[in-house]
Amino acid sequence: MDYSATITTTAPLDRAAHAITHDLEQWWSTRIERTDTGFTTRFNNSHATFHFDPERSDTAFSWTCTDAHMIMDGVDDRAEWVGTTLLWQITGTDTGSQIQLTHRGLVPTLPCFDICMRGWQHFFETSLRDHLNGAQGAPNTT
Repeated sequence: MDYSATITTTAPLDRAAHAITHDLEQWWSTRIERTDTGFTTRFNNSHATFHFDPERSDTAFSWTCTDAHMIMDGVDDRAEWVGTTLLWQITGTDTGSQIQLTHRGLVPTLPCFDICMRGWQHFFETSLRDHLNGAQGAPNTT
């Protein structure tokens, strides 16, 4: 089963969508290189490049990993994320919004699963949620 998690925030729908797509430096990594069609995020000597998939709306969109060089202890395949997809779904609630992230292809049989799941627990489930709720996010800075 793919990694999937949902967070709830007091941020309205449009603010949540903006934060996910435009505030990456505030919650994921301070080292983001943007292009018209995607971005590369860097962590230490690791990187992952994502392409914005064309089928999208303001509240449902996806990014496919087209290049990766992920350096993790115990993981030999540094390109494990290539071909995986981040699926974002945002829905409004009475008090803000709910965001679901599914990392399609990040499954328990991948050697990086535990490390990457902990990464998403930090960056998505905590850092993005904090950023959206008015606290400071905790992006990677190295």
